[in-house]
Amino acid sequence: MYLAIGSGHTEKVRNFNLLRRLLLGAAALVGIAAILLALFLADTDDIDVTISGNAAVDALIPPRNAEVLSQETVGVDLATGYDARLALNGVNIPPEQVRHMPNINRFTFRPDEGKVIERLQAERNCVEVTYWPLAAGPEQADTISWCFNAS
Repeated sequence: MYLAIGSGHTEKVRNFNLLRRLLLGAAALVGIAAILLALFLADTDDIDVTISGNAAVDALIPPRNAEVLSQETVGVDLATGYDARLALNGVNIPPEQVRHMPNINRFTFRPDEGKVIERLQAERNCVEVTYWPLAAGPEQADTISWCFNAS
């Protein structure tokens, strides 16, 4: 129901409502675009969801998608009370070639002459760590895998 002030006034009200709807719609689209742009441009390289959501794994060595040299050390930092086995590019690393630093519970392997792997592959390398709580044993093992590039 319109107040009969004149047809010009009713037309102005309709135009104003249309303009208001268009501006609100445009503002909503700009807001959504800004949020998507922020998510797209956010630097999340330092956040590894598989680590931040995993109480057993403190750090991957080297980090996921890192660029490293061909003799780089690979491994994992685990929470206290866990044991681990390493595999690099599908090759199981013998336990005697894995360096374990019990004070920080770090398990590492450094490719070198005479070892099961003498150097990292050029380009993509992948690590798989099988880890388990010492109290539960390997029957309760989980795995975490990641890849990085070597030059």
